[in-house]
Amino acid sequence: MGFIRRLIKESHRLSIRTKVLVMFLAIMGVVVYKISSSTHHYIVELQGENKVNEILSFAHTYLYSNADTFSLKTDLLAKEISGLGPTTKTFERISLESQAWEPVYRPDLLYYFDTSKNTLYSNNRVYNSENYQEIINNIMSLQAVQKALNGQEVNGFEIIPSAIVGSEGLMDMVRVPIVPTPNARAINYSIEERAMAMISAKPIYFDGQQHGVLVTAHILNNRFNLVDRFSGEYHVTTTIFMDNIRISTTVPNEDGERAVGTVLSVPVEDKVLVKGENYQGRAFVVNDWYITAYEPIRDIDNSVIGSLYVGLREAPLLQMQQNLDNEIKITLAILSLIFVSALYYLYRSIVIPLHKMSISAISFARGEQEIQIPTDNPNSCWLINQCEFTECPAYKNLNLKCWLLPQTKCCESSRTNRKNTCSHCKIYRQLSGNEIDQLADAFNYMAISIQENTRSLYELNLELEAKNNELTDQRDELECQKQQLMGLNRELEASLKALDDSQSIIYALAVAVEAKDPYTRGHSERVADYSVRLADALGVNISDFSIIRGAALLHDIGKIGISGTILRKPGLLTAIEFQQVKKHPGIGERICLSLKFARDMLPIIRHHHERFDGKGYPDGLKGEKIPLMARIVGVADAFDAMTSDRPYRPGMTIDDALSVLSQGAGTQWDPELVSIFIYMIKQGSSKNLVATTLEDNEEIVE
Repeated sequence: MGFIRRLIKESHRLSIRTKVLVMFLAIMGVVVYKISSSTHHYIVELQGENKVNEILSFAHTYLYSNADTFSLKTDLLAKEISGLGPTTKTFERISLESQAWEPVYRPDLLYYFDTSKNTLYSNNRVYNSENYQEIINNIMSLQAVQKALNGQEVNGFEIIPSAIVGSEGLMDMVRVPIVPTPNARAINYSIEERAMAMISAKPIYFDGQQHGVLVTAHILNNRFNLVDRFSGEYHVTTTIFMDNIRISTTVPNEDGERAVGTVLSVPVEDKVLVKGENYQGRAFVVNDWYITAYEPIRDIDNSVIGSLYVGLREAPLLQMQQNLDNEIKITLAILSLIFVSALYYLYRSIVIPLHKMSISAISFARGEQEIQIPTDNPNSCWLINQCEFTECPAYKNLNLKCWLLPQTKCCESSRTNRKNTCSHCKIYRQLSGNEIDQLADAFNYMAISIQENTRSLYELNLELEAKNNELTDQRDELECQKQQLMGLNRELEASLKALDDSQSIIYALAVAVEAKDPYTRGHSERVADYSVRLADALGVNISDFSIIRGAALLHDIGKIGISGTILRKPGLLTAIEFQQVKKHPGIGERICLSLKFARDMLPIIRHHHERFDGKGYPDGLKGEKIPLMARIVGVADAFDAMTSDRPYRPGMTIDDALSVLSQGAGTQWDPELVSIFIYMIKQGSSKNLVATTLEDNEEIVE
């Protein structure tokens, strides 16, 4: 430490060459270190993690779109049974049709039960087994079957117990030997005999009544079509886990085979399977390090039953970083060599002449004004005088000086030598030659000009005093302007604060939503009017009217995130399109999170599509668990939607719309609110509101 302190203390005495070289080496060291860490952060961490997160999102969409397609195919079979009747011939027909599906959708299990839980068909003939009743009890325990027997259509993922797998004769296909895996928890059995499957269950109606249930399931154990197709498209490794066991994967083991049966690492298992959260980061997978991303796979009851994984091997990213680092280091080495060469040249051209000039400056400080500054390319003369001879080009020219050649007599007063001596004068223009020569010339010129400048200093000082007085006046004026600007700034801050709370933002957002779908023009304002009137009739505190009105104006703001093609579709929406539309309450809530004035409106925006019987969306809230203001906006929204024209239907009459509300009271809408709303619409005090609504609808039709 003492050496370092002495070095710092004495560093000011180091030569410029040493200082520049030390500084250059220090800068180059920092640059090399920073570039290396930056390339690692960008290529390995940032770029790798961003890419794997993006691919996980694609994998999620791909997996669940396959499940949706499987459900749609099952739905076609269900419709065929409803049309042809639940006969053995029909069952054989749909079984053959299902076996013609693509391998990624082809069902391994296909059952048909009547409502009395009797098996009318099984593609694997389980009803011929000796332990038939035990098999049926196992099948009936499946969540999908139970929900379908209660009239619900179900699709998603579910774990099939080993008893069902064995009774269906599928054990050889399903069985996964457990492989001990580093960084994973030990499993107390050696073979996994359960199966994870895409499952779909459809209630079948015949002659207007539910006759039975059609159940199909496609097992994912040891099936690689799905993961191979996705991995090939995105150049990543992909895995489907059942619980913490790989059942379908493209991750290789040490032998280059698929690492089926290996176990999820402990940190990932704790976060994904136990906490139900996504995991992203660097992880040791089987026998190598990967940049990974995991998300939980949930069953029909939203319980975590496995996980979906995508990963990029870290080694290629590190090699890419190393190659880039090497290229940068080579480039820096070449630049360093060039810099050192340039430094030597500059040392010869600048430092040495500056050293000589410093010696001359010391002499000048001692009073030696007539001095010669030596340079590598000295000028032809060293004395600068006003030439008195008319033949000299510098005569009476203030921009030129007569630079006298050594040993000439140009400065002598003898006129007899005028012509001969002036022929030896050389005119030198300032800023000619290189910079060091210019500096030497300027120094010499300074020496002869100091006396002239000294005489001018007094006059200049008087001028400066006058200028100083003028600047003082200007300073006072600027101070006054500063105070004015501070006042304007305070006014601007007040205006900005008022703008943050301005309700005009609400109208702008509502107009932005309705701009995507011209058929909904004026819808938000009408819903707001209905909602406020219904809240007033219900006895809601008047201080909450601004909240419910603002929420009604913004209730469909989430449709900004929905494709305009879907919103303007003239026909009925498909199941997938309707799933997209159902996302708009959640999107609207996220959009309004950052708006201070909309904080109290968020529950209304999110829950205005909930149903009183709990079958609404996005959260399936039921009864009075749905916020009161959300129930109010839900009734107003439904009434205006029914009485407004849409691309796929004309608007209902008011009486027809009120009839629909009455029929849906207690199931879709709060019965008390529906009763008050119908009374409100039919009263004479609401005629102005109804007339205004009809006029708006007529404008939409026009």
